[in-house]
Amino acid sequence: MTQAIREAVLEAENRRCAAMLAGDATALDRLLDPRLHFSHASGAVDDKENYLAKIAAGRIGYIAIDWSEQKVIALGEAALLAGRMSTLVTVDGVEKRLENRVLTVWVQNGEWRLVAFQSTPLAK
Repeated sequence: MTQAIREAVLEAENRRCAAMLAGDATALDRLLDPRLHFSHASGAVDDKENYLAKIAAGRIGYIAIDWSEQKVIALGEAALLAGRMSTLVTVDGVEKRLENRVLTVWVQNGEWRLVAFQSTPLAK
């Protein structure tokens, strides 16, 4: 059962990354839990509505997302996905390369949905 959860969470994360790269707020809406708490590497925090509005308006644009060191921890109806994420993104028109440790929390409500995202910049 744990392997099935791992595969389902990684597939959901792959769909989330694809939607982010496409700037597809509609696809993201289906993957994000209504209780979303999205903590950016800058320390800014968005709820689902604000995050989707930024994506739809082009304020946040993802150019490349590369995960490594992914680890899924199954917790029944929830799962954690932790690892390292390298991202090339534009924020309000400014291109940034982000190297972060990331912890995501996924909940299952028919489908796996992201309920929390926390990124921490790696020391330089």
